[in-house]
Amino acid sequence: MWSFVSLAWAEPGVSVAAVDGANLQRPVWSIDGRLLSFEANFHEQRRIETWLGEPREGGFTRVVPKARPTSKLAEGFGTTRPAGGQVVQELAFTAALPGAYAYSSTNDAGDYDLYLSVGAAVAVAPGADGNPVWSNDGYQLVFTSARSGEGDLYRLDARSIDQPPQRLTTIPNSSEVYPDFSADGRSLVFVAHSKAGDQVWWLPQLDAAPEQVAVTEGNQIRPRCSSKGEIAFYANPEKPERWDLYVAVPGSPARRLYRGVHPDVRGPSFTADGRHILFVADDDDAFDPIRAVAVADPARVATLPLGTVGHGDLAVTEQNGVRRVAYVAKGRVKDPVRDFDRLFVAVLPALP
Repeated sequence: MWSFVSLAWAEPGVSVAAVDGANLQRPVWSIDGRLLSFEANFHEQRRIETWLGEPREGGFTRVVPKARPTSKLAEGFGTTRPAGGQVVQELAFTAALPGAYAYSSTNDAGDYDLYLSVGAAVAVAPGADGNPVWSNDGYQLVFTSARSGEGDLYRLDARSIDQPPQRLTTIPNSSEVYPDFSADGRSLVFVAHSKAGDQVWWLPQLDAAPEQVAVTEGNQIRPRCSSKGEIAFYANPEKPERWDLYVAVPGSPARRLYRGVHPDVRGPSFTADGRHILFVADDDDAFDPIRAVAVADPARVATLPLGTVGHGDLAVTEQNGVRRVAYVAKGRVKDPVRDFDRLFVAVLPALP
């Protein structure tokens, strides 16, 4: 059983962004916590925009992909699609240069390419490239690519970005997606997606053979690494429609931390010290609250009193001892209209 803890104080969520006709999703903090990005999903138009700026009302501007370079390699892929129907998503900040980032975007052929904010498209090739993630030092960029016919993981070094990417995984009949680096940058977790289902795997070293992290029934999705070396992910061992929150150390059995969560598109959100995970509980009676669970003692769960309802994707940052959470929600408790998901930011209280 869980012991729900009352928090002594929490700053109510402040609305920082809304886009007409779009549901907001996937907030991402810059490494220094100064900038915040999010996606605006125009579902009926099959269009996704990425916005970036300081977390305040009116502080965001839209990310527009730069033109691709002219070369033999890029023939037939030289421009991006016009605004209608284009998808710009999966922004990932690097620590190597303040405010710099990678992202993926559709091109004129309907394929995905990777772009850098400080340059044009990178590693251009037919076949979708996406799911970019940086190592903590900001130099190693890993992404999923279909250039080999299946979705495999590849690595680029920002210090030699013009060099061909190095292929990291070759699991037969599988697509490797949702990568995330360990804190020391020496290993990598990811999901192996196949007809048999989804399972969390890892590379103990980037040039090593892949291994399964932990065995559970059902599917395992969207792993994230903590600063303490633990891996959190979602799994549905009991009911296909119900996702639970798990944590594991490779080679040891997985531990279930919470039953019934809404899977975040970026995976579970650890606090910087690795002691807690924030998540959205699948609890209709409480309007899907954001809760925090202690990794070492999953019986201790706290509900964040944010004053908002209908929560979705979230992201945590900590600067100078102050923790903030960015999250999407349908609106405030007393709002007369709750139609599209908006973006909110709140300061977190001390967690038990």
